[in-house]
Amino acid sequence: MTRTLLGSALVSALILFGIVPPALAWKETDQQAYYNKMSLLKVMLEGARIRAVETNDLQTLCLIMSIGNDVTVRYVELNPNDVEISNRLDGMRNDMTACLALLYSKE
Repeated sequence: MTRTLLGSALVSALILFGIVPPALAWKETDQQAYYNKMSLLKVMLEGARIRAVETNDLQTLCLIMSIGNDVTVRYVELNPNDVEISNRLDGMRNDMTACLALLYSKE
């Protein structure tokens, strides 16, 4: 009895998920896409920070910060009413300016 009930539940689930188009699960808002990109960049940025401390490689750190700034600028252009991200962009620009100042003061 349990096998039959479990088997029919499994078959029902397969039929149900087969009817729902998989594309619906992948609809992403601009904000979700932004956060996904920034999560990946955050991991890369942390590695670049460690590298900058250990090997004095500020170029990589500034480059990844620049990519984060570009991604954020693009998001703010598409979503100008998102005040939280706009404020974050201001802070990111300040960090980027500081990174570039350190980079060019070393040369």
